[in-house]
Amino acid sequence: MSVEPSELTTEVWTRWQGYVINGVFPLGRYLGCSDHSGVFLTKAAQRGLSEVAIKLVPADRALAELQLPRWKRAGSLAHAHLLSMLEWGGCQLEGLPYLYAVMEYADQTLAQLLLHRALAEDEAREMLVPTLDALAFLHGRNLVQGELKPTNILVVGDQLKLASDTIRRVGEAKTRGRIVSDSPEDRHASGSTAADIRALGVTLFEALTRRRLSGSGEPGDEAVVLPADFSPTFRDVVTHCLSPNPQDRPSVTDLLAWAGRASAQPVPAAVEPVVRMAPEPRTPDPVPARPPPPQVAPAATQPAPATAQFRTPRALLTAMLGVVVILALVWITTRLISSHRAPARSSPSIESPAGSVSQSERAALPAATQPGAPVSAASTTKPARSGTAASPSALHEVIPDVAAGARRTIRGHIKVSVRAIVNPDGSVSAVVADHAGPSKYFERIAMEAAEKWTFSPVDTPSRRLVQIRFDFSRDGTTTRAVALQ
Repeated sequence: MSVEPSELTTEVWTRWQGYVINGVFPLGRYLGCSDHSGVFLTKAAQRGLSEVAIKLVPADRALAELQLPRWKRAGSLAHAHLLSMLEWGGCQLEGLPYLYAVMEYADQTLAQLLLHRALAEDEAREMLVPTLDALAFLHGRNLVQGELKPTNILVVGDQLKLASDTIRRVGEAKTRGRIVSDSPEDRHASGSTAADIRALGVTLFEALTRRRLSGSGEPGDEAVVLPADFSPTFRDVVTHCLSPNPQDRPSVTDLLAWAGRASAQPVPAAVEPVVRMAPEPRTPDPVPARPPPPQVAPAATQPAPATAQFRTPRALLTAMLGVVVILALVWITTRLISSHRAPARSSPSIESPAGSVSQSERAALPAATQPGAPVSAASTTKPARSGTAASPSALHEVIPDVAAGARRTIRGHIKVSVRAIVNPDGSVSAVVADHAGPSKYFERIAMEAAEKWTFSPVDTPSRRLVQIRFDFSRDGTTTRAVALQ
């Protein structure tokens, strides 16, 4: 699922929010777009899924006849490291023809992480293994991923996955446009497994440097020269992945062997060259001159030693979930998410208004008011027991249920504040993120928990505004409620 921000087309796509695709999939929050597609949050009620993504592509008959069979083929694939395709088809929006694909919703992408920092070498190696597993699965079925790049490397829960909507058969051309990771031969011919390998090399370069690769790499050109400060561990691997000659690039099997994940079976001499990885240099600060880069030997004369050890892809999850995705976001000012007490709305939009909240209360939620006296404080990792007050004013505090994999990604503390409108009877009628913190995942579970809080009833008919603060750490979650009015 490729989602690349484009300021020129964002306004075009956001106008479709609230529409319903074929009476089934309401277009909720806009997630992003590329130059030819837009992605929204939606729900698949018939599948019991409340949070999935839907991709829309402007289309004509020729594109539909080409793309829909590919999505159908991708939807039949099942692999732990491929994003699941749930449904696909054609639709119309105000008389305009579109194709749509419904797929798993990813928490984050590698591209979002690279907005803030590069991957460390161990993180890049852990990203490499599930990526190669997925490519081996596809290449063994005469398929290619087709558009391997940071926006198409995603995290779902604690699994790293590749986008599936770009999968096509070896020899089939792309449907639209080009990307920087396209292989030179893809500019003149159809896709190949070697093209996927070059795209992987480009992605590794970007992941380790946060820079776009320079040089065309056209057939007949000299090989791409990596910068002097590029990772010595990955230099030979990336250099051979970027070779202008497809026959000189390593295969998925070769790369798995380099990564220490190949089987005990010897690699046949007929396959592409195997990259031999030298031990990682260990250098104190300041860093002295780097040792010579590792050498490349043909598969027939020098098999690749399995020297790299992998834990799981969770280290990459650590980086992606723990990074500050949107540093400039301070207040969310306009949208309210309805609680379980809010009346149902007739609009198909995913995000519901705050029920019967008045205009003055709606304006008060995102206002920058100073916190008042504390309403409650608790330090726990379990919800309060039924029938007991968790604090002097909060009768029931719900602690977010953090997935074990997500808990392990926390470095230090992740703090999320939620503003809640409290009814006179003590129930919460609406919530909105006050201080979202660095992760959409922790923001979401904090808001879901805040909706279920209850406070002491009051005799006055007016509603109260309360800030509920969540502090997530590896050791547990603490909460604190503060009265704002």
